[in-house]
Amino acid sequence: MREALDALKAEPTAQEVQRAALAFFAIDPGTVGGMRTRASIKALLPTLEAELRVNDSTVDSDTINRVDFDPDIPALVGTTGADVLEYSVRGRWNLPQLVFNSEVLDVTSLAVLQEGVLKEVTRLYYTRRRLQVDRIVSPPGDVATELSKDLRIEELTSLLDAMTGNLYSRRAERAARLRGRR
Repeated sequence: MREALDALKAEPTAQEVQRAALAFFAIDPGTVGGMRTRASIKALLPTLEAELRVNDSTVDSDTINRVDFDPDIPALVGTTGADVLEYSVRGRWNLPQLVFNSEVLDVTSLAVLQEGVLKEVTRLYYTRRRLQVDRIVSPPGDVATELSKDLRIEELTSLLDAMTGNLYSRRAERAARLRGRR
């Protein structure tokens, strides 16, 4: 019985599971703090707009300037054309956002999501752990109960694995590799 209970110590701790879940959902304190900081200083940077227009126009005009209609006196004939390249760049600052930026509140609302994830993985972790300990301390008397408890432990392991970016699978693979080296 002691060996089986000691084997449970090789599994992730509740804190490791919590950290892995927060990292998996990208709501760990460091990530959320960075989002909050970026949202609060966002108003310092301008919104940039750029525009480019090309206008290629040619106007042909014949201008004849003659005093008389003598064919030996040259006429002035001209063509006028223009290529126009226009560009503009604009920067706009939203200065009221320096005082109050609603995006900071949006990021802060992730704390509710953090709390929900922490509660759920903690609940799943300890439900699974109680089943494991119960199975060791009070082994089931019949095959049906044993299979049912094993299946429930697998279900909880799968849920925790999915919520932690495969923390349990990676740990099991690492343990299997270490056993293979011996």
